[in-house]
Amino acid sequence: MAFTASDITAIETAIVDITTRGTVEIEINGRRVRYSDPLKLYQLLQIVKAEVNSETYGGCLPVKFKEVTD
Repeated sequence: MAFTASDITAIETAIVDITTRGTVEIEINGRRVRYSDPLKLYQLLQIVKAEVNSETYGGCLPVKFKEVTD
């Protein structure tokens, strides 16, 4: 699946729109998707940005580790 800069713009616009409409329907990579949770859209935005920027800048997704407890 190859994302484009247009997908980034669509997601960013949807994040703004979701605050006033409650739900949004956007087209990402040729598929229409409905969202009602801005956090899920934000997480998707991070993934799409990482993929788009990786070709240009060699970017990657952030890695998080849980704390180690004894």
